[in-house]
Amino acid sequence: MQARIISTRGSLYFAAEATPYDLENLRTHIRDLQTTKPSDVRLELSLDRRAADDAKSMQMSAWLRRLAADGVQVSVCTSADLAGRGLSRQSHARR
Repeated sequence: MQARIISTRGSLYFAAEATPYDLENLRTHIRDLQTTKPSDVRLELSLDRRAADDAKSMQMSAWLRRLAADGVQVSVCTSADLAGRGLSRQSHARR
């Protein structure tokens, strides 16, 4: 799994396996970047389909729904899209 957390307080790139421990670790980073307004945080996530099984997919889906219910803006994309978004943001920041 790869994730990019974007917030008014900063941003963070996170890459790890999609284990319960890593999901909780990612959730901690999301909380750290939250403001008083949860919708100020956006999570862009990409999953490695080769490693996914039905149980992991259901667990991830439930986890993402909980985040969205808490107000976090959640989007799921391909790894290439996630990498491209990061590169385009970096090039805009350097200008």
